[in-house]
Amino acid sequence: RKQEKVLFHRTSPKILQVEKLARLVAPSEMSVMVLGANGTGKESVAQSIHLGSERREMPFVAVNCGALPRDLLATELFGYEGGAFTGARDEGATGKFEFADGGTLFLDEIGEMPVDMQVSLLRVLQESTVTKLGSNTAKALDLRVVAATNQNLAELVRQGKFREDLYYRLHVMEICVPPLRERREDIMILCAFFLSQYAKSRDLPPFELTPDALDALIGYSYPGNVRQLFNILEFAALMCADQRITAANLPQEVLREKAPGPAGGEERLEELGLSVRLP
Repeated sequence: RKQEKVLFHRTSPKILQVEKLARLVAPSEMSVMVLGANGTGKESVAQSIHLGSERREMPFVAVNCGALPRDLLATELFGYEGGAFTGARDEGATGKFEFADGGTLFLDEIGEMPVDMQVSLLRVLQESTVTKLGSNTAKALDLRVVAATNQNLAELVRQGKFREDLYYRLHVMEICVPPLRERREDIMILCAFFLSQYAKSRDLPPFELTPDALDALIGYSYPGNVRQLFNILEFAALMCADQRITAANLPQEVLREKAPGPAGGEERLEELGLSVRLP
């Protein structure tokens, strides 16, 4: 189908390079560090590495290291035995390390992990075992780690905020995901994909994206990257009439920015083979 050609064969050179590196490293067992700003799709890269590996049939487990306080992060990763601490469940809990056994553990925002937790993580990676909180019994593990951050880890190492030994343990292969403003060619493809999926999930007719709306979308800088683009399209899909998205249906923050390049939304749509209706 033409839509498949649009989604999988028409994309920016920078993203093609990301995909190439992900395919190259996927069959190996090496640790990977995915770098990029928030909302660029670092977890999607990690998932593609997992799906391209021999672990694809096993779990892919994601943990956001910056979203939990230190104590909760410890129980989330290691799990605990019943009665290990006040408030612990009698039956205990299994940690993410164990859940990911045989598969891939994705540690997002690894730069936010407290230093004492970094020591514990390094021990797990070196010994390939995990011990629940409150237990004296270690369990053997077989997992691959993919980490991600929007920070400069080398600088954090110099500042003493990130352990150098853990940095080199995780930083075997580096994949940098560029921000959306540096790969505007992808905006059309992402619009086609999201609006098509949005319509299907709600059993709606195809959306129409007008050239003036596309020009506005391509001209925006997207500080929130791909995540923000999807939010904008969801907003526009709700605001439009008769499935027809025009520039007037876009948030004001998008319309306030001037497009850095020439207009020509109609030509862009025609080039993609989408006309003004998204399949």
